[in-house]
Amino acid sequence: MGRILEDIEYYSKYAYDFIKTICEEIGPRYSCSKEEREANEWIYSELKSFSDEANIEEFTTHPKIYPQGILKTLFIFGLIAFLFIPLPFPYSIFSSVAVFLGVMVYVLELMLIVGILKPFFKKGISTNVYGRIRPKSEIKCRVILDGHTDSAIEMKTAAMGTKKPVITLVAFIISIIYLVYTFIFPIIKISIQATSPTDYILYKLSIIEWTSLDWYYYIPNVFFIIIYIIVFLGFMGNTVVMGANDNLSGTAVAIAIGRYFSKNKLNNVELIIVSTGSEEVGERGAKNLVKRHPELFEDSLSLVFECIGAGEEILIIKYDFMHLTKYSNSVITRLEKAHKLYSKNNPNTLPIRTGNLLLGSSNANIYRKAGYDATFIINLDETRKKPANWHSCEDTLENIDQSVLREMIGLSIAFVNLIDDEFKFND
Repeated sequence: MGRILEDIEYYSKYAYDFIKTICEEIGPRYSCSKEEREANEWIYSELKSFSDEANIEEFTTHPKIYPQGILKTLFIFGLIAFLFIPLPFPYSIFSSVAVFLGVMVYVLELMLIVGILKPFFKKGISTNVYGRIRPKSEIKCRVILDGHTDSAIEMKTAAMGTKKPVITLVAFIISIIYLVYTFIFPIIKISIQATSPTDYILYKLSIIEWTSLDWYYYIPNVFFIIIYIIVFLGFMGNTVVMGANDNLSGTAVAIAIGRYFSKNKLNNVELIIVSTGSEEVGERGAKNLVKRHPELFEDSLSLVFECIGAGEEILIIKYDFMHLTKYSNSVITRLEKAHKLYSKNNPNTLPIRTGNLLLGSSNANIYRKAGYDATFIINLDETRKKPANWHSCEDTLENIDQSVLREMIGLSIAFVNLIDDEFKFND
């Protein structure tokens, strides 16, 4: 496992050219777009050229819900709550209700991916593509290597977080304070009005009932709501990024590895190479794949690649706070062992560590929640805070590092060989 892969340069160049072809000939690929389909059709042709079996499949989803629709819903409820504060007693409680509904939509849709917003958004057609590379002997395990084809909508707030992290963090905290204060204040106001003999009303105008208590809300929140609006607008937009790193890099590495093992057959491990559509809109492609093809995940270990085309450090995800998912120790420990073995003969490979992820997720979340062993890896940039150019218009081919692709391919081949060798040594 620690051996140097003699032709690794060929496969790293293949992965780089793979990314280049899709970027230059197809371009950005939003969920359910014709570009996403064209990219997956091209990927299917690549898989078909070396796999024992290759498939491309359609599924329906609602691309505008996640995350744009969820964030817009929370944003609108937050704005409505600002306006409900001066309603007559006891109707200012609608401000608390509005914040509660917005946060519930956020939790149920963004974190738990329940799907309560589906009736309000149009359906679209997306695609998944996968190939199977069967071993020389009996299948005793399946290793799934996963990337995704679609690219995200630009998030200017994420880019600002890299350039001015302290300012961005403060803005986030102020936005949270705004929502919390808007939820709590009406409850306090109504409680005071209900229990105190004092008449707090200063004047009335139609359905507006301004009280002396309202000054305690609006004086700080005129400033807070401006920050709240700026932060949320920074998450919304219409520009689809190129997605060279997120996540053509993941798919390119997975397919390069598949091509390698089509020529260097494993003994007992069936290798399944996957590139899903609609990952950026709530891992919908992975959800469809698990539901439609449970046989692919039988006795499986899944390694999902996310943003692995640049960076200085590999992070293996142990826990994903956004989706409240704990990832598989079976995959994590094998990855760590593979890295140790690979780095013996490749001392310049990227350092690796395990850690938790506060923001962001991957298809591994879906596989894990379906009960299968899975984790995902990402490469962190020089800030060691997030992947390079995450959800940014700078996520282009020019920022892909072929030497990083090479190291990810070498490590992953060591990972697959290690699993295959487990069965050889146990026979």
